[in-house]
Amino acid sequence: MKTKILIISLLFAFIVPLKAQNEKQKWTAGISLASAHYMTEFQGKALGGKYVYQTPRFTISKYMFSNITFDAGISMAIFDSQAYTTFDGIARYDFGTSDNNVVPYLLLGGSFIKAKMLTPTVNVGAGNTFWFSQKYGFNLQVMYKYSEGKFESQYSHFYTSIGVVYSFSVRSLNPRLWED
Repeated sequence: MKTKILIISLLFAFIVPLKAQNEKQKWTAGISLASAHYMTEFQGKALGGKYVYQTPRFTISKYMFSNITFDAGISMAIFDSQAYTTFDGIARYDFGTSDNNVVPYLLLGGSFIKAKMLTPTVNVGAGNTFWFSQKYGFNLQVMYKYSEGKFESQYSHFYTSIGVVYSFSVRSLNPRLWED
């Protein structure tokens, strides 16, 4: 099973093209490496480790309106001893930079984490996409996943990812971060 998921992930990464998002290029897809990081040793011991490595993380995004992009993602701990699968839904705000090579954004959303039990979280964070071609970009993202104290199966934690995104349409790149 793990081998099949790895093969599908590699095929997705090299066959599916990615593009940036704006009013003309609305859809992107991505594949990333991700990790959950618990803040204290107590939390790590209670959940089976301070770090949970997740490979792959798949995302699909659509530009909606007024610099807002909706993003859905799924990832699972395949090569880790801990059970952790996350289903994420977020809204990203890109400050009107979606036509630039560098696209910083803030995010707000939620997740359902399936570990010992299904646990909802509220997510806040930031990220940046560096577009190195008209279809491909490099994405870095950090989220804080807040879990209420009544859910003992999951604690609040940081969730980071690094990956490649593909735009389904060609984008024209603005090489600068500022206007003259």
